[in-house]
Amino acid sequence: MTEILFQPLGNPLAASRPMEKIADIDSRLTRTHYFDGRLLTAEDLERDQIYLDERLREAGKVLGEGVASGLELSFDRYSGVLTLEAGYGVTRHGRILQLDEQLTVNVTDSALISQLNKGKYRRFNRGLYAVVLNYVEVATDLAEVFPTDLASKRGAEYASVTEAVQLGLVPLPIPLAQQSELHTRASLIRALQDNKLVADMIPGDSLPLGILAVRDDTPLWLDSELLRHPNRRDDSAFSMKQDLYRQHENLFYDVLEHRESGGLPLEFSATDYFSLMPAAGSMPKACIDPVRAVQSYFPDNYQIHIAPVRMAEVDLLLQESLPLPAVDLTSSEVVDIMILVPLSNQNYGRYASQLERDPNIVEGKLRAFDPLRLTIYPRPAPHQLDTDEAVWRSIFDATEEDTLLYVRRPLRAAETQVSGIVLANGFDFPPVKKPTSSNTTVSTSDNNILTIANSPTDRGGVIVDEDDVIKRFLSLRAIGELRMPRTEVEKKAFTWVEEKPGQEAQALQQILFLLLRISPWYDPVLWRTIKALFQKNLIEKAQEILSENETGHPVMTAKLLVKLMASQGVSKTLLKQWEELAMKLEKA
Repeated sequence: MTEILFQPLGNPLAASRPMEKIADIDSRLTRTHYFDGRLLTAEDLERDQIYLDERLREAGKVLGEGVASGLELSFDRYSGVLTLEAGYGVTRHGRILQLDEQLTVNVTDSALISQLNKGKYRRFNRGLYAVVLNYVEVATDLAEVFPTDLASKRGAEYASVTEAVQLGLVPLPIPLAQQSELHTRASLIRALQDNKLVADMIPGDSLPLGILAVRDDTPLWLDSELLRHPNRRDDSAFSMKQDLYRQHENLFYDVLEHRESGGLPLEFSATDYFSLMPAAGSMPKACIDPVRAVQSYFPDNYQIHIAPVRMAEVDLLLQESLPLPAVDLTSSEVVDIMILVPLSNQNYGRYASQLERDPNIVEGKLRAFDPLRLTIYPRPAPHQLDTDEAVWRSIFDATEEDTLLYVRRPLRAAETQVSGIVLANGFDFPPVKKPTSSNTTVSTSDNNILTIANSPTDRGGVIVDEDDVIKRFLSLRAIGELRMPRTEVEKKAFTWVEEKPGQEAQALQQILFLLLRISPWYDPVLWRTIKALFQKNLIEKAQEILSENETGHPVMTAKLLVKLMASQGVSKTLLKQWEELAMKLEKA
């Protein structure tokens, strides 16, 4: 056999030199070498445990820190109960934490908190606390320790270590201001931007889930978006802007709820609450009067425009705008803002076409799209504005939501006042064959056939998305009135289903199927079951097994669902209630 030699590139003398090992030895990744006849000690076995633990942490660090699924945190200020839903996430040190069932704790129960902390904490100092999910190791069972020499005595030691998670509070180095809840949370949004000190206060094996404010040993409020973020590998500038967007949206809707419950008008200025806003977000519809071209939300020196937009394009516009710089309301910088009025395809095609101006081919003028963008001012303009009042009034009436969207326009578009290019129509089109489709407009000029495709407004041929049709005629709120939850737990589950999967057309059809297949006898657990099926991605499997149950007997339905949910770790409390209801029905 011919010997194959390897010749390194570069200096030929290098081939004659022995290879030097330059890899560092990491003691954390040391494992035991096993061989017959070796005496093993506890240290040898612990070395292997440390090795496997570090390897698992490396995998967790690759996945990235943050909440991967679930772990929604809520607080009832009247009872003082913190509730953490099931889910899992990854800590900064790569530790994967998983909570299999709902966890509740009464923050006002000083006796329990003192017991859990071995008598160290009997009351909370005034301040802000990070609510975290901690990794803990609990010693369980006992094992006898045999003497290793004649001088030693027999003893006992714990036999096993159980890994678990616990809810904890970490004091933050930020004082609790003498402000209202909403203003304090708004100031925290700015204070926590790239705050390394706060990040270093969170233990490496803990997962932050929100901030709790405490005064006079009494919890005041919880913000479940501050400090919390989804699973990601690094904190890039764009990640921080996404955090700012979630924090702003959470606080914004709490502001609306506060004003509605207090009988206050929904027309207010952004500076009343916020000092820093994301480059895109929600705003109150009541702050805009498109007929008079007046707005009262943004500062007077901002350049504000308003335009209708397709509802299907909203998500894309938000994604394109979020990377732009945040809107600092304390700065004197002039910002160009576009307010978007989301419309369905049908309404957009109906109203947007009325704002356009047809091209004048004879004089060679371009098609005028400027009327689609209405400039609005902080106060009524002193001169007459051609705003197509009737059209804009109809556009606002067609928007059922109480909120609109705003996006910060890119600097180039804001500086040049040009955000698009329109091709001129001042030339002859080449002859084409006469189309047969009814969705195009055909006209003739000088014996040439001119074919103009439908404009972006869908004029003449509006295409309605099937999902929009379903959501227009079906809403979870309307469906839920037939099977309304009665208990607080069921109401919370219904709210979760309504806000998350209930916004999708496919999910609405799946929920409707379950309502038809599950007997009203099981209404006490209905919405918690639907929530669990969505959280565990079991909704399609549930449809499948219920479809195969040809008899449709309620008891058989219960058995099939309990078996399915038990295999995926759904709350044992929920499963027990299912079994009790089925047993009562079977006896009846």
